[in-house]
Formats: sequence, structure tokens, C-alpha cells
Amino acid sequence: MKIKAFLLLLLVGIISAQPANMSPREALCPVITLLRQVGVFVAIIMLSWAGISFMTSGSDPLKHKEAQKRLEYVIIGILILIMAFYIVARMFAGVNVLSGGDCPWV
Repeated sequence: MKIKAFLLLLLVGIISAQPANMSPREALCPVITLLRQVGVFVAIIMLSWAGISFMTSGSDPLKHKEAQKRLEYVIIGILILIMAFYIVARMFAGVNVLSGGDCPWV
């Protein structure tokens, strides 16, 4: 519960620190950047954990199966992260996903 409150306050602080004459698109840029960076960090940690689990599973089939499931979940999570980024970028008209567009997070 404390983590949710902290994240909410962090997001509100990021949005409220922006000038009043900003468009919603410009105000969302720092929020999306923060969420993307957190997602990439978590994906790297989980991918490392799955790899270490594979390496330390040895000949135990139960640990091997658990590590394999963990790796599948990490790959699915990375795909969801990529697709979410792409969908959010496409929601804003005129954003070119490949060249960066107007926003540094794209």
C-alpha cells in the first residue's frame, strides 16, 4: 500500500511540475518515460533471474521446468511492454515511432 501511494505521489509530482500551458501530450511525456524505464529495469532483472535459475537448476527437472516457465513469463512481459509502448505512441497523432517524433520517450 505504501508503494502505491508513493508511486501515485511521484506521478502527481511529475505532472504538477509542468507549466500550466502544456498540452496533455507534453505533460504525459515524463510519466511515460518513467514507466518505460521502470519496465525495462524490471525486465532486465527478471531476465537475469530466469537465466540464473536455468544455470543453477542442474539436473533437477522441477527446477528446470520452473526456470523455463519464468523465462516464458519474462518474454511475454517484454512483448507486452513493447506493444504497450507502440500503442501509446500511436495514440498520439503525428508521432513517428521510429524517428522519435516530438517527444523524447518515443
